[in-house]
Formats: sequence, C-alpha cells, structure tokens
Amino acid sequence: MRDRRQGRTILIVLAVVAVAGLTVFLGQIFAQEPGMEAPGEPGMEPGMQPPGGPGMEPGMEPPGGPGMEPGMGMEPGLGMEAGMMGGPGMMGGPGAGAAAGGLQWTDIPMPEDLEMTYDEFLAQEGMQRALIPEVYLYDAEGVPKKNTVNEWKQLQRIYAGRAAVTAGAVRAGKPGYGLAARINREIAVKERELEAIEHLYNVGLDSFTFEIGYPQVDSANISPGVGSVPVQIGVLMKPKPGVEKRFPSLVYRKLKPFDNYGTDRQLFRVVDYEGGIWNPKELWLWNGTVSEWNSLWAQNQVQLTLYDTSGDDIVSGVQSAGHSGGICAQLVHPPEVNFSPMYEAIYPPRGLNFEGGDMNLPYKKGWYFNFSFTIPISQLSALDRAEAVLIGAGGREGSRAATQASVQEVNGFEAASSRAALQAGAAQAAERARTGLPMMGAQIPPGLY
Repeated sequence: MRDRRQGRTILIVLAVVAVAGLTVFLGQIFAQEPGMEAPGEPGMEPGMQPPGGPGMEPGMEPPGGPGMEPGMGMEPGLGMEAGMMGGPGMMGGPGAGAAAGGLQWTDIPMPEDLEMTYDEFLAQEGMQRALIPEVYLYDAEGVPKKNTVNEWKQLQRIYAGRAAVTAGAVRAGKPGYGLAARINREIAVKERELEAIEHLYNVGLDSFTFEIGYPQVDSANISPGVGSVPVQIGVLMKPKPGVEKRFPSLVYRKLKPFDNYGTDRQLFRVVDYEGGIWNPKELWLWNGTVSEWNSLWAQNQVQLTLYDTSGDDIVSGVQSAGHSGGICAQLVHPPEVNFSPMYEAIYPPRGLNFEGGDMNLPYKKGWYFNFSFTIPISQLSALDRAEAVLIGAGGREGSRAATQASVQEVNGFEAASSRAALQAGAAQAAERARTGLPMMGAQIPPGLY
C-alpha cells in the first residue's frame, strides 16, 4: 500500500514539474510586449546582441583583450577556430549569417579544363553536327564559346532535328528548312511502308503446302536401245488450312496505319475474315508500295528436286508459281484443278502421289505444275524421293515439302519385295471392292476403280 502511494506521489510531482516548465517556456515567448526595447543599446533591433556578445555592457571590451573578434575563444591553444564558441544567435556563431542579412550569389567560374568549343565537343563525343544558332556558338567578337559537355549535349538534343544534310555546316533557311523537313518525313513514312510490305511477303511465303505426284513415263518414248526416257511428275501447291483467314487479316492490320489519300496513292483491296464473315476492304497505299508488292509475288517459283537413295540430287527443275499481287484473293479462291486422265485402263492413274496414295486431283483447289525430266535409266532406277520448295524474290525460300525416303532393310531384295507386296495388297483390295459391290446390289459410277 505504501509503494502504491509513493508511486502516485511521484506521478503528481512529475506532472507539476511539466506544467511549470511549459508555463516558463510560454512566458519567455510572450514576455516582450510591443513598444519595449530589446536588451542592449537603445535602437537595436529585437534579437540583436550587444557588441561583444550577450551579457556585455555597451562600451566594454570583448573578452580576451582589445583586437579580438567577438565569439573567439578565451584562451589560446584550445585548437578552436574563430566563431566556434558562439551558439545560434551569437555574433560569429553558425546562426550569425542568417541574423545579420541575406545570402549573396557567388559566380564561381568553371575550370578551363572542363570547358570546350563545339568542334572539340563533336570530336570527343563523335556526334553529327547540328544546326545550332550562332549566338550559342560565338560571342560578340566572333570567338568560339566554350561550354561544358552537359551544356553542349543539351543544345545538341534541342537542335538535333535540324541536323545538316551535308558534311559541312549548312544554315537552315525559312522556306527551305520546312520543305526539306516535310520531304524527309514523307521519305521516312514510305520507307516504313516498304518495310511492312517486305515483312508481309516473308510471312506469306510460308503459307503453302505441296503434294508430289507419281512419276509418269509415256510408253511411246520407250523403245529398244533408248538410254534416257522423259519422266513427268505433277506437283500440286495449295494453301495451308486456315491461312486464307489469317494472312489477309494480317495484311490489313499491318498496312492500315499507312492508309491515306494522295495524288501518288492507289487503292489496295483486301478480303479478310472478321466476325465470322468475309469483309472486302480497301486501303490507299503509295504507288511504289503496290508496285513492290506485285513485283515480289510475281517472282515466286516452284522448284522440284529428285534424289536417289544416297541423298544426292538427280535432277531439278523450276517453274513460275503463278502468283500475283492479288494473292490475298487467290488464297480465298485458289485455282481449281479439273484433271480427268484418259485411258486409265492402259496407263497408270495420274492421280497417285509420289508414295503411292491417291491425290484426288479432279476438282481439287490449288496450283498444279507438271515437271518433265529426261533421266538416264541407270539413274532413274535409284530414284527414291522428291522435294518441292517455294522460292521467292532474291532466292528466299518459303514453304517446303518432301516425300519420305524408303526404309532400307539389310537385304535390299527384302525391301523391294516388301514394297511390291504392299502395292499388290492394295491392288487386290481394290479389285475385291470392285467385284463385291455389284453382288451387294450397289451401283458403281463410271470411272471408279
């Protein structure tokens, strides 16, 4: 109980002391009333100290004897600088500058080794000369001005758009500068337009796939003593699935920012697939852009190469791909192949592909090419696979398709006999279906084998 009373007494004493201290502090702030003179000599401003520091009467010498500055140390050898003893508000102390008057601007010259002329700046930084006004380059006497690197960089950044078109310094004229700037902007836009065309063309080269037909030999060209025979191989190039919807939309989005009217521009039509329907759209492009687009696609070629079992090429041929600047519409509506071979009972069916499957050529959509090669019989016996590739402008390669090489067994006769057995089995199944359907009462349309 006594400890609790002692603690309460201590808290009360501390509270009384805190209130008394706050009262004394506020009393000192509001003690000087208006009209009262500050301590010291009459006429002194409030807050000023009498000469010699606080507590000194007028006319008294400062401590340390005559000749000592106010605020200096009392005893020599203390290692303290003048003014270090004074506190805030004392003459010579850290707060004396603010109490005595305002700050003054000091113009300190930049060291000469940090300044350079504009020519020296260009040689050091390796930048192109900009058309900076002469008022920033020369003084009134025509002497080249010297600035720091940062100052020259600021001027270079501001006037970089007025870079000289020649190696020497060229002054920009009022009508000529505006005309040249407009021409440069138009050239830059047309360059970006051509870059967009190049990008779209490179993407479009990989939009096709190939089917390679079975090699055909005309019996009329076979006779005793013939060492070489002409061989014909058909190649069908068709668009990849879905490319007719993706590629035209990409073309429209890529070229839309350049759509603008002008005397040197023409219509560029695109049919894209948007929102589940086909939408014919038009763009006004630069004549040079449209000409470049048409020229690039017109240079496309299809190359067919035949290889032997060792992987060496036997012969190769090239034909025009038949593309044009209207490739976007051709992808949507490719040419239709309506090929009906005659005399199917005598000649092998031309609808087979290189590996023996059926190409179903009649009414198939795509570009059909018929390659003809004259091959020696000795090389023809080693024919194993074929490869077709789309070659664009400048030799750029696009879509590619190759037949698979046959799997060679340890015994070559087994591989040949296995292939023959596979072909015989397919022929037997076709014959069985041909004779079985009439027995079931089904009608066989003409030309079904």
